[in-house]
Amino acid sequence: MSISSTNKAAFRRLKIIEGQVKGIQRMIEDEKYCIDILTQISATRAALDGVG
Repeated sequence: MSISSTNKAAFRRLKIIEGQVKGIQRMIEDEKYCIDILTQISATRAALDGVG
């Protein structure tokens, strides 16, 4: 099955977002500062807005 270039771009963005979420999980596990975690959450939300 062929994926259109638009779908490829969306898929790539989602893979990046997946990495961001995993990074946030690590930050929480490592008990990083709340402001740093919130900054990453904000960046991830912005990335999600860019997908669709």
